[in-house]
Amino acid sequence: MKKLICALLAAAMLFSLTSCLGRGTGKSITYAIDASPSTLDPQYASETGAEIIINNVFEGLVRLDSEGNVIPGIAEKWEISKDGLTYTFKLREGTEWYCPSSFKTQYGDDFYNKFVDEKVRAADFVYACRRTVDPAIQSPSAVRMMVISGASEIYSGKADMNTLGVAAPDDTTLIFHLTEPCDDFLSRLTESEFMPCNEEFFKAMKGRYGLTKNSLLCNGPFYLSYWNPEKDGQVTIKKNKYYAGTQAVQPVSVQISFDADGESIYKKLANGSLSASLLGPMSDVPEGVSIAKEIPDTVIGIAFNCDDPVLANANIRKALCSSVDLSLFKEDDTFNKANGFIPGSCYAGVQTYRDRIGEQTPSIKHSSKAAGKLWKAGLEELEISSVSLTVLCPDRFDEILREQLQRWQKALGISLAISVENKTDAEIESALNSGNYQMAVSVMTSEESNAVDYLSKFSDGGVFRYDDVNFLAVIKNLQTAATDDELINGCFTAEAMILREGVFFPLLSGSSKFVTSDETSGISILDSENTVCFINTRRFD
Repeated sequence: MKKLICALLAAAMLFSLTSCLGRGTGKSITYAIDASPSTLDPQYASETGAEIIINNVFEGLVRLDSEGNVIPGIAEKWEISKDGLTYTFKLREGTEWYCPSSFKTQYGDDFYNKFVDEKVRAADFVYACRRTVDPAIQSPSAVRMMVISGASEIYSGKADMNTLGVAAPDDTTLIFHLTEPCDDFLSRLTESEFMPCNEEFFKAMKGRYGLTKNSLLCNGPFYLSYWNPEKDGQVTIKKNKYYAGTQAVQPVSVQISFDADGESIYKKLANGSLSASLLGPMSDVPEGVSIAKEIPDTVIGIAFNCDDPVLANANIRKALCSSVDLSLFKEDDTFNKANGFIPGSCYAGVQTYRDRIGEQTPSIKHSSKAAGKLWKAGLEELEISSVSLTVLCPDRFDEILREQLQRWQKALGISLAISVENKTDAEIESALNSGNYQMAVSVMTSEESNAVDYLSKFSDGGVFRYDDVNFLAVIKNLQTAATDDELINGCFTAEAMILREGVFFPLLSGSSKFVTSDETSGISILDSENTVCFINTRRFD
């Protein structure tokens, strides 16, 4: 009897210990982003929502842990040559693609049986890289591969695809040849464009790859369980029981909803229906929610519509910038002094762009005398005697901007009639996107983690309608920048043109807030929202 009691006590203690160790695991979590992705094709997707999902349903050669350290993914080990030009990876054997049973229903037994036991091979990475640099695809992320031998020539249409410096001697060996040493190359390999792509499956999709739930083979910690873009756009990813990574997957599923309304996200966080989300710099944080990380991804400034008949004149824009009194726009708990157009979260190589260039940021300095001369020159070039302008402005900056109006009037005289029109952030964003504005105090937030991707958003003129041929040429050259010098110099030149030509005048900088509910832990994020990872997330309730 005593032995039986001891055995029962031991079992109870073991059960209690197991329960404590597993507390918070195996539960669903919820996350919100601003829009449903248009595609989940890793070699083509560029939207933040898409990259978040791809980051969690795919596994690359390596991963980043919650501290940003490179850890093994599909590759169990790797070697880097002494000159830094050759990377050789050894892949884990037996790592499989996840083939959901819904493939059988949609495509038939033969198709399902073909891929249900399909292994991830080195050739899948070769094919993915070739797709990314294929000039016919025009991948938004091709620039990240330009350090690979042959990539620039292929992307420019000057070389054959077979010349790309990526090779698979066998199923578990993958070799990269670079044009020069690249300190952040391992980190780049965690990005979506480097995710594997099974060539046979891709071709079988006949142009539908990444467009629906059943047109994607996943190999990550989660798989795509639900996505119906035509119905509700919601996404559900579920734990992949065949995942062979080094980390144990904690949540059973992640429900991803799409909501561009900051007020709606605030309410959902407050009532507990969201586990985590990213809030903008001006958003309040509700009770029961904690700030896990702040990301310096935002610049607030005055945007000029270069397509406007008056503001198309650079001297008019520069005159207005020269007479902005920055002392009116004070730092506080929310905003800091602005330092350039490219936000502090954007990287250029292994450092942020702002850290790389230091205090060299080009700008238009305050000078009423210079403003008057520029204004006079602009009026003469336009052959007009007066200008009427409207500035769209959020309520929180209304009082400050009306003081700034007095500075403009004093510097530029009676030939300027300028007024303020109060709008919400959403209304201003809509006006910028449609081009229906002259000037606007706007919030420029980078969803991208590197400076080139951020600048590329303006390659077609962007929200400023700035289509200067020299600027567009700089952006185009950045797409094939292979060396660090080309990268930094190109970004600096592009930023300088935007600032010195009065296309955008920075006022303040701010940080978005990555928040999680107090019942949730383990969601990791690095320097941009597209790095969100759910592997270690636990929910306690």
